[in-house]
Amino acid sequence: MSRTRTQRRHSGVLPWLRALAFGVTAMAGLVAVPFYPLPVAVGLALAVALLGRFTPELGVLAVVIALSVSLAAADLVAGALFLVVGVSTIQYLGERQGRVYMVVAMAFVGALAGVPWAVVAAAGLIMGVSDGAIAALFACLVIEVAGIMTGVPSFGVVATSGSHPGVVDVAYLRSIPSPLAFGWLGAAANRIDIDSFLKTALGARDLVTFVGQPVVWAVGAAVTGLLVKPVGDRKRRVTALAAAAAGVAVLAVGTAALGAVAGRTVDAVAVIAVGALSLAAAVGFAATSEWVFTPSIVEPVAPREAPRMSTEDADVDDLLRMISSAEEELASKHTAVRTVLMTDMKSFSRMTQDLGSTETAKKVQRHRDLLLPIIEAHGGRGKSAGGDGLLAAFDSPPQAVAAAVEMQRTLDAHNRTHPGDEPILVRMGVAEGEVVLDRGGKPFLGDALNLAARIMSLADGEQVFASLDVFERAGDLPYGGVDHGEFRLKNISTAVDVVELLWTEGQLARAPLDESPGA
Repeated sequence: MSRTRTQRRHSGVLPWLRALAFGVTAMAGLVAVPFYPLPVAVGLALAVALLGRFTPELGVLAVVIALSVSLAAADLVAGALFLVVGVSTIQYLGERQGRVYMVVAMAFVGALAGVPWAVVAAAGLIMGVSDGAIAALFACLVIEVAGIMTGVPSFGVVATSGSHPGVVDVAYLRSIPSPLAFGWLGAAANRIDIDSFLKTALGARDLVTFVGQPVVWAVGAAVTGLLVKPVGDRKRRVTALAAAAAGVAVLAVGTAALGAVAGRTVDAVAVIAVGALSLAAAVGFAATSEWVFTPSIVEPVAPREAPRMSTEDADVDDLLRMISSAEEELASKHTAVRTVLMTDMKSFSRMTQDLGSTETAKKVQRHRDLLLPIIEAHGGRGKSAGGDGLLAAFDSPPQAVAAAVEMQRTLDAHNRTHPGDEPILVRMGVAEGEVVLDRGGKPFLGDALNLAARIMSLADGEQVFASLDVFERAGDLPYGGVDHGEFRLKNISTAVDVVELLWTEGQLARAPLDESPGA
């Protein structure tokens, strides 16, 4: 049987490419707002690249802080607003290994380089229809706001509705003699003009373009994501190239049409030139994604059949036939590919000592009463894993992940309403693979159980860890997840990429226990 787990060829290179993208885009932003001396800007960009390699959220935070200081030197209100908005969107920008941040940053760099539409098409290709469209829309809004704040009417073919002078005076930033001495801070405070800031910030001259352009970008990304075939389809490579081209075509036609509706003079030559460059870049990205970093569905290694013994002994021959028949029945009736969820209560041994066996047993039963109905409500088959743990099998990752999220939220609500009791803190691991099911459809052995147990061992109380393939197929999660990288897990032959699933608003990821990440 096959496991619907996906991976990319040369996947070990991807985190370093992400680091490169973080560093390049950070450097582009620091150069666009020229406040730091060049050596300092290079050092900050390198720091962002390293953070992006291992912890994308911290990399995004470093960019936000560095740029907010630059903006504050030109306009203290603009810098403070940028910091507040940036910090409040860190979780969104850093989710999915920083892909949203890379779409936004690379779109800005692409606008300066004349290939902005390629990035939009790439967003649809790697993030799918809904996530790609949202990221593309957000990226366009960021570019438009940047144009308004700096007074730049357009970045290439990306109209911003900005008008000179903007809030951020680039020439003034270059004139600051010693930016790292913070002598500019007093001058920035004296230059605060709220009325002027609001007039400039809200002074978009072309509201049709300001509103319509992000919509065009979202549609372009969605079209790309909609046309590409799923992983494993033989036509995926061809459709990926065609989808990227279609996305760029939508953006080119949509931009021209929007300009005509807004009454702006559309430079047809510029649109065609940018479209051609973006098309080449988008197709190149799609080809690299599909041919160099080829996604594939990982199939399980079929068990090697025991060699048949040649014998004239009829009794032995009958015995071998009976064993073979039993194996076939086991494989056909009881072996299946399932998404497995495993749970374990934190500090169970200490709780037994502190509360005693009777009270601990009540606590365990209470946690079973809370969680088992949730498993069944999401289509799972669950049972006790012995003592304080539960084990459940689901038909698909979305069911298992939705159940895990609801289970943690239910336990959190229970703990909040029983402040005087010992809290029930549970860690969870989710993995997919081959399992052997009992007559009731509940798992009792198999590769997926081993993997889920090892992944769970990295988690602490109130954490849900899952393999990357489960996370990628779980669908839209309300609070996303944080990739902690690859781990060498005991008795697991290959490194496993582990993602922490966030289940409540404002939740911060915590470092895994015990194991150390490794390529």
